[in-house]
Amino acid sequence: MKPLPRLLLIADRFTESRRADAVRRAVAAGVPWVQLRDHRVDPDTFARAVEALVPVLQAENSNLLLSVNTHLEVARRLGLGLHVGQRGPSVAEARRQLGPEALLGYSAHDPASARQAADEGADYLLFSPVFSTASKPGVPPAGLEALASVCRAVGVPVLALGGITPERVSVCLQQGAHGVAVVSAILEAPDPAAAVRQFLEHIEGALHHR
Repeated sequence: MKPLPRLLLIADRFTESRRADAVRRAVAAGVPWVQLRDHRVDPDTFARAVEALVPVLQAENSNLLLSVNTHLEVARRLGLGLHVGQRGPSVAEARRQLGPEALLGYSAHDPASARQAADEGADYLLFSPVFSTASKPGVPPAGLEALASVCRAVGVPVLALGGITPERVSVCLQQGAHGVAVVSAILEAPDPAAAVRQFLEHIEGALHHR
């Protein structure tokens, strides 16, 4: 498997036309990896929205890495990656159904669940929330030490999620994170394309100064 990109856009609520357009603009600006996620809609609505948006995104970037959250059948039918966590099948079941070549990720919140997911066949992990985030009000941030402990605990790439801004990229990579996953800092930005460019610049800068 090729090395994973270091910037993942989690396209939450991508079924909304305004959000879908923000995702498209982010991809046009250079986002290398998108996870399509919407926990509020029924499976048929989700599937139709994925089928409509994927060709649009691939037209912007034919090398774009694409994953879907939770919906294994959609991932299998369209040949996309799958991300699971508290929702959807277990990592072991998803790996069994999708086979060894499919990109499979897991949302971890502690070292034990991270190790289990890696052992069951996850290719990468998201660890969250590293910082306070408006998407999870009332959930205390895990912090950078917890991020570092998860990165040390597993042999697969870990992406930091939760309150990630361009200015926080460097400190996450310093803890051992492979990269960062972003939702609102891109999708809610006044200019999603400019936000993407900022993230890519900070990632490049952090790698350059390692």
